[in-house]
Amino acid sequence: MRKHDASAGVGRSLLNLITLIEDALLVAILGAMVCIAAAQILLRNLFDMGLAWGDPSLRVLVLWVGLMGAITASRDNKHINIDVLLRFFGRRARAFFGAVVGAFTLLVCGIVAFYAARFVFLDFKIGITAFAGIPVWILDLILPAGFGLIALRYLLFTATKIKECYAGEDRS
Repeated sequence: MRKHDASAGVGRSLLNLITLIEDALLVAILGAMVCIAAAQILLRNLFDMGLAWGDPSLRVLVLWVGLMGAITASRDNKHINIDVLLRFFGRRARAFFGAVVGAFTLLVCGIVAFYAARFVFLDFKIGITAFAGIPVWILDLILPAGFGLIALRYLLFTATKIKECYAGEDRS
């Protein structure tokens, strides 16, 4: 039993580290967006100039902060849910519908991650750059990484819900 407890502790520590990295990245991106936007406003209003890379970088950062927010929401299954009728069902039925929704989310996010990875690979092969000489494929990496991480989370969520379907007797 000790070996199982130790591996669970390591897994929990790894999840805590991933959570910390996600939160830090989200805060850093949001902070960068605020700083760049404030600098653009000040430079334009006070000196009639701006950062040439400011507006394009803000557009990319909006994509990154949006997907980081989605990744954060997937952490505890906090995405938008419509579960008006589920409160009338027992625990097993709620777990079953949770597994179905989780599997569908996993499927959709997995497909999007796959095609996003192909998209990034094509950008890599073409070799075009965005602003400030940054390759476009680097800016697009959030797409397969984000959707892949969400798919992984929903794989774990779905497995948990399936386990709940078969656990114990049905109590509401």
